[in-house]
Amino acid sequence: MNVVGVITSMLAGLWRRMALWLSLGLALIMALAITWRRGRAAGKAAYATRRAEARIRALTTSRDIRHDVETSDPADRDRRLDRWMRD
Repeated sequence: MNVVGVITSMLAGLWRRMALWLSLGLALIMALAITWRRGRAAGKAAYATRRAEARIRALTTSRDIRHDVETSDPADRDRRLDRWMRD
């Protein structure tokens, strides 16, 4: 048996196993990266939705308060302002 042939076949088998494990590791890293990016995008979308809903609630509250102030009689408005203002 030729020694060089045995060494060459052992190195070729080793290289094939290394290439297999390297490709499996790379596939795992890519899968994790894709999952992370999708999760990040979903998180950003959920955050934008929550911000929009909070803005709508704030605008509605502001509109209701403005309506209450504009439709209240002057005496009631003065009484309510006296609670918040100092002379």
